[in-house]
Amino acid sequence: MSETIQLPENLTIHHIEAHYNELNKLFNDAGDQISIEASAVETIDTSGLQALLVLVKTALENGKKISWQNTPEILTSSAKKIGIDQALSF
Repeated sequence: MSETIQLPENLTIHHIEAHYNELNKLFNDAGDQISIEASAVETIDTSGLQALLVLVKTALENGKKISWQNTPEILTSSAKKIGIDQALSF
């Protein structure tokens, strides 16, 4: 069974510190399948993308499977622009 992790609406340098520890705990505590619900994401910058990259890469290295749900254009296009869309497992 997949566990769903809801991303916050702001993943920018001004907000990532407040969200990262909580997201890290959710990723670590999740089972073998993680579904990332991204519909709430309205703003994201490079620091937010880097945080997601660390979370996803760590989960994958720990044998977890990642799937994305309702991924907004701002997230996919930003990740593609800096070349990490495949690393995020879109």
